Amino acid sequence: MEQKQVKALFAWAEPGHDTAVRIAEQYRRAGMEIFLYGLAEPEGLAESAAARKMTHVLYFLDEERLTLISLADEMGGFTAEIFVSELILPGE
Repeated sequence: MEQKQVKALFAWAEPGHDTAVRIAEQYRRAGMEIFLYGLAEPEGLAESAAARKMTHVLYFLDEERLTLISLADEMGGFTAEIFVSELILPGE
């Protein structure tokens, strides 16, 4: 099975701004395609990501939590609220 290249849309609530930008830069330096959507409400982000052919949405709620939406799964994807500390960061 062919693995899709990760392409992620990053968006945030105001308290998540600094963390979102910092982590987006880490992924970008590792060669991943990142689109900084910016300050947003979560509604409609999956549709915006799909229109841009992104595989994931990372919506940073604050400096510790984010909503992860995967659009890459053949079964229709998934949505989960996770801690920033649970992300697999480049170089780890």
